[in-house]
Amino acid sequence: MYRAVLLLYVAACRGPAPAAEGPPRVVSLHDATTELVVALGAADRLVGVDEPVDVAPAAAAAVARLPRVGDLESILAVHPTLVVGMQITLAKDPALVARLRDAGIAVYLGDPRTLDDVFGWLRGVGARVGAAAAADALASRMVADAGAAAPVATAPRRVFVYDCCDPPFTAAGNTVLGDLIARAGGRNLFGDVAAAWTHVSWEAVVARQPELIVVDAYAYAGQGDVADKIRAVHAIAGLAAVPTVILPLRDALGGIHSVEGLALLRGAIRGLP
Repeated sequence: MYRAVLLLYVAACRGPAPAAEGPPRVVSLHDATTELVVALGAADRLVGVDEPVDVAPAAAAAVARLPRVGDLESILAVHPTLVVGMQITLAKDPALVARLRDAGIAVYLGDPRTLDDVFGWLRGVGARVGAAAAADALASRMVADAGAAAPVATAPRRVFVYDCCDPPFTAAGNTVLGDLIARAGGRNLFGDVAAAWTHVSWEAVVARQPELIVVDAYAYAGQGDVADKIRAVHAIAGLAAVPTVILPLRDALGGIHSVEGLALLRGAIRGLP
């Protein structure tokens, strides 16, 4: 009798047994991770997303009713257990990342620089959101769709990426887009710059004699839509006759649409005179 009472007393002091850990409560701070979580069939685990910039219609519909988050207060308000995004989040706001981790929230930020990195990154996200099998299947499909890397031509075609702005903002050496251009048979005009995205001068662009200009398709504040960007490029002396190809932003940044971007670039480069 005494032993039974003692056991009951110990149990009461310990409190109720902890509930079994459920699926993660996920916040996504980047279009690429938002689309990936949706593509993996884990949209029900999202509790908040940063405002999408350029996502496919299916992903936009899946997150239409979710709270929009961005700063620390808005993220904490939805009680996540996991925050996913891209490395640019840490570059822009290291204090935010530090405070999330101090609060006991897991943070996983991707930094893919090649298409192979993208495959590893999506598997990493999949494992963390409880969709590892789906991530493996998606990565395998993307590998097959990408095919073998294009053989390096004796003279790869010179490609300039125009993202936005004046002076122009372009892809440098540490970007997935640069790898896609190389796989498509081209050479990123500013791939020798040890950065991800960087500002250059129009004079430098003209001096490097691009044979193709890739225009990222999204509206930039103060610049308008992609047609405005193309007009801005062709207004530069020395670039007026250079052909352009429009690349959806979601194809350029290292996510599930990267292989679509590769196919588009291959077609554009092969079509050059």
